[in-house]
Amino acid sequence: MYMDYSKLWKFLIDKGMSKSDLMALTGISSRVLAKLSKNQIVTTDTLARICTALSCDISDIMECVSEEQLSLYTCYRKSGTCTGETENCLIVEFEVNSSAYLVYVSKQSATKATHIHCREDGAIYWEQFYPIGYINNSETHVLIKPPRDEEKNLIVLIKGRPAVVTGLDENGFISSRGSRTSDTDIYVMSEAAFKLFSPQQKSI
Repeated sequence: MYMDYSKLWKFLIDKGMSKSDLMALTGISSRVLAKLSKNQIVTTDTLARICTALSCDISDIMECVSEEQLSLYTCYRKSGTCTGETENCLIVEFEVNSSAYLVYVSKQSATKATHIHCREDGAIYWEQFYPIGYINNSETHVLIKPPRDEEKNLIVLIKGRPAVVTGLDENGFISSRGSRTSDTDIYVMSEAAFKLFSPQQKSI
């Protein structure tokens, strides 16, 4: 179960109040406010102070949401923890319904001048094209060569909107709409695709 404080922010908007107003009324710290913003657990004393200050009931500011009601992207945003980084990616881990996910998130945002290539050597390449007039028309580097892991669902998440992603559904790389044929297959997708992503059962 997750604590969701979306109702609190809507309540403040409806009353014409800001988060600063909430801090002034309740005496909660910016650290506690940040925890609320991330839907993290806070003390019952904090919740009671908010309800008292706003003259409302607990159900007016929060609700409990089960994992089954949340999209995978929402679980990633709500409970994902950054556990490390590489030169080009942040590493985020989370768990849903006893399934572990490991997400490599590109630090740089892709544009319509970005091509992503999934290649036979197991690496994902970032190719950036430049306007006419540059000495080099394009530059290519390895974004990530993710290690295969049978215990976790691996996703390479490309921030922004790349013009094209090549090499999907072959060489162990699959698209957000693809179906895994092996426990070590790696999903590669844009953030927009991740918002709609629902893992398919492994095909036999």
